Amino acid sequence: MALDISELLDKLPPLPIPGIRSADSIGIDIGTSSVKIVQLKGGPGKYHLVRYSVSAVGGQGGEEKVELSPEEKKAQTTSILKNYRGSGKGIPKNAVSSVSGNSVIVRHVKFSKLTRKELSKTIKAEAEPYIPFNIEEVFIGYHPLKDIVEDGKPKMETVLVAAKQDLVLQRIEILEGAGFKPAVIDVDAFALESVYESTLGGVPPEETALIANIGSSQTNFMIIEKGVSMVVKDSPVAGASITKTIMKNLGVDLPTAEKLKTAHGLLVTAQEKEDALGQGNKEAIGVSNSIASVAKSITIEIKKLVEFYGMQGADRLINRIFITGGSANIKNFVPYLSRELNLPVEKLNPFTGIAGCEGVPEEHHPTLAVAVGLAMRRPGDIK
Repeated sequence: MALDISELLDKLPPLPIPGIRSADSIGIDIGTSSVKIVQLKGGPGKYHLVRYSVSAVGGQGGEEKVELSPEEKKAQTTSILKNYRGSGKGIPKNAVSSVSGNSVIVRHVKFSKLTRKELSKTIKAEAEPYIPFNIEEVFIGYHPLKDIVEDGKPKMETVLVAAKQDLVLQRIEILEGAGFKPAVIDVDAFALESVYESTLGGVPPEETALIANIGSSQTNFMIIEKGVSMVVKDSPVAGASITKTIMKNLGVDLPTAEKLKTAHGLLVTAQEKEDALGQGNKEAIGVSNSIASVAKSITIEIKKLVEFYGMQGADRLINRIFITGGSANIKNFVPYLSRELNLPVEKLNPFTGIAGCEGVPEEHHPTLAVAVGLAMRRPGDIK
């Protein structure tokens, strides 16, 4: 399927597919361990939750998680979505999904000053020096931010996005195989930016926030300054890394490691550690140490991003950190990060300000963040 990626959706550069005009769509976040679905009605400040769903990938007959091959995951994901598509009336056919990872590149670049029409014709040549992939094997999105003058020449600061075609086409194949019609392929980071703006409408314009979306197979990091993602980076250190470390250190299988991660979490305070030692709870101590060893890698990555951002100017400071994704539910993760980073840290609740979400379990809030951001997109809302 051909993708028209020369235009933009809203303020950011997703990868829109032409031919869709209906206003009804549904956000589908396809992860490695679960599929998240959200449908919203209304608009900014007036969103209302219509439906949501969280379905595990890797289960066997609805039982405990097992390891699946990529093809098995793809087939199970398609089956989950197909069953959901036929599960009720009013489920939109138009779907908005997203991509991320090492097959997606987001860069802030400086192009020669061109009109949008001129840039659309020359984007491949302009973008090629910044993209570490074969230019013929990627879809490209872009959005000019502002005009500048450099060395006496007019230029424009631009957000450039490139996604490998095979990754995008795989998303499309899954959606079409389930009976959905792909309307927009976005980027996880930009979906989260939509959530950030929607849930924190009263944020002071000078605030700069870092969001860490800690999923199963990867963590998305983004620094948002005045409503624009200035830094975007993905890391393979994520929830699955924690689970595998518990499996290795405690000698348990995957389902048991998942249960232990949920049951114990992190021991942060001196009192918690002392109590565990006094009770001889070696299991809790082992789980906490395993989680902490991976969490340390995440904090190092955040510190590097904060330092990198700060090097761009004396006024470049991070005010707050938000975490989301399934691993945000790990007990004491928030106070652990706050202590290690010496910054305010909190969970990002994507349903803040959205009506009709009272029945969504709290543990699903961080898991559904990307899906909520995708649900805020509308086919044809390119500006």
